[in-house]
Amino acid sequence: MTDDGWTLAVTKTGENLDRWPNLAGSPVSREGFVSLKAIAEVTGAGTQPVTGGTVTLGYQIGCAVDVSNGLTLGMGLSIGPNASVTISQFPGVTIGGQASVNPNISTTLRPGAISTVAFGSKPLAASRGSITAEQVEIRVDACAGPVTIRSYATAAISTPTADHNITVYGDAIWL
Repeated sequence: MTDDGWTLAVTKTGENLDRWPNLAGSPVSREGFVSLKAIAEVTGAGTQPVTGGTVTLGYQIGCAVDVSNGLTLGMGLSIGPNASVTISQFPGVTIGGQASVNPNISTTLRPGAISTVAFGSKPLAASRGSITAEQVEIRVDACAGPVTIRSYATAAISTPTADHNITVYGDAIWL
């Protein structure tokens, strides 16, 4: 309940995730399509009129390891003489050459990050409002390791004497 007597509620319905192999075929990219509906309702007998409100929905996206600096593929090459001396019962000297090729892959790994992406926001023109997103693409690139997403819906109202908002979250699911 708000400070001036209104009850504000928000619900999420119809959440669905369809995972798809990413079009790039990259091991550090993920892709899926999500659907979600958010409903905001204002009820009660407040002492002040509601002068504005919104309902917003979206997703929080978490990446385990950010590799956005890219990968570097390379080769190391070593050529040169070598010499060794053996000191034992039978001393000896070995002189020769060596050559080696060492492939390498390098990147700058950064700890993962969480991003919040709003799919839309709808002003409340009455005591109830909703916003629906169907089959919206979620794509995450340059992320090594698991990617998780969590839906959210927020309702907010304002009166001459108070502002109030409430947010509900979904379960974290892998993309």
